[in-house]
Amino acid sequence: MKRVFDFLNLPNYQIPDYQKFNLCSYPLIRKLLPQKFRYFFQAEIHNLESDLDMKFNWETRDR
Repeated sequence: MKRVFDFLNLPNYQIPDYQKFNLCSYPLIRKLLPQKFRYFFQAEIHNLESDLDMKFNWETRDR
């Protein structure tokens, strides 16, 4: 939490007792899911790259 407070430029605060959520493990995503996301968001990706005048080359980031 200290790193988060530092990042947000907030004073360090000790949280008395915080609950932990999402303690379950999650299944690995399917290999084709990133490809499906790229296809689904193809127009948005193009607009972002065009607006920023950058190419992110997301096609090669399947893991």
